[in-house]
Amino acid sequence: MLKFLDEHFEEAFIVFLMAAMSALIGTQIFMRYVMQSSLSWSEELARYFFIWMTYLGIAYAVRKDAHIRVTMGVELLSHRWQIAVRILTHIIFAAFAFFVMYQGWFLVEKTLRFGQKSASLGIPMGIIYVAPLTGFALTGVRLVQAILLDARLLGKGAAA
Repeated sequence: MLKFLDEHFEEAFIVFLMAAMSALIGTQIFMRYVMQSSLSWSEELARYFFIWMTYLGIAYAVRKDAHIRVTMGVELLSHRWQIAVRILTHIIFAAFAFFVMYQGWFLVEKTLRFGQKSASLGIPMGIIYVAPLTGFALTGVRLVQAILLDARLLGKGAAA
């Protein structure tokens, strides 16, 4: 079960949110053009689903090693140095992720303290602002996993 969660946690949430967002938008289209009456809250909820998908997608891309990067200069290095550079880039990305989490915590706390609510749904905006905090926390976890995996590869290269 833990292996399944490790491999598919973000993916499962992203698929669920994408399906819910698509159903919501489809329902809105049906209501607007067939029933001649639109839902006042559907666009806002779809936007919030999209925000959550985006931040979870960052962690998912780290898990799948699918982020865009320029590798031309790194590919000129030996295999051992390529791994060392990957570890360094993971560390820099993790530092950025933890900085976003740190700042995000203050934003969530301030928003919840002021009691700001969304326009149509009336839900606390702090729930929406938890998305970057959650996404970058998962990204941090995935980056630590990648660093440990690359460090293990680097260690095997030194033993060989």
